[in-house]
Amino acid sequence: MLVAIERNGSVRSAPVDSDSIANLSPVIERFVDKRAHLKTDELHAYKVIGKDYASHQWVNHQRKEFSRGDTHNNTAESFNAILERAKQGVYHCLSKKHLCRYLDEIGFRWNHRVPELKTTKTGKQKIVMKRLPALTMIRSLLLHAPGRQVRRSLNGGILCLTQSY
Repeated sequence: MLVAIERNGSVRSAPVDSDSIANLSPVIERFVDKRAHLKTDELHAYKVIGKDYASHQWVNHQRKEFSRGDTHNNTAESFNAILERAKQGVYHCLSKKHLCRYLDEIGFRWNHRVPELKTTKTGKQKIVMKRLPALTMIRSLLLHAPGRQVRRSLNGGILCLTQSY
């Protein structure tokens, strides 16, 4: 899967068949503006794709480098950790067939968080992400509902249809 996160912003993710340039490039082009400054790991495909963007910096995990100044991919790794926790605690298995739905759900939750300043027991200030109230999330969800239908398939599954006007 490919995860693209704007620093202190929203996430976009999608399943990809492999980490080749041919598979990653169209997804990155769809998600990321050409004026963006990419921060990735050392994957060769990212280095080639990154030449088309404003700048591209990467960290080398193989050399135990996980950040260099503001260059890191820890935000994407945090999203992956949340997906992994959901897998362990709720789903138990993420099928390839429905991976885009799992990613959409975790992405929706990620995009509906707000920072909150907390004070630790030692008196230090710390930012923690807190989910938005349920009604705010439902309002946001319903804004995307017009023109969509949810129907059952012949074998009891769910089909999400979009009407074309």
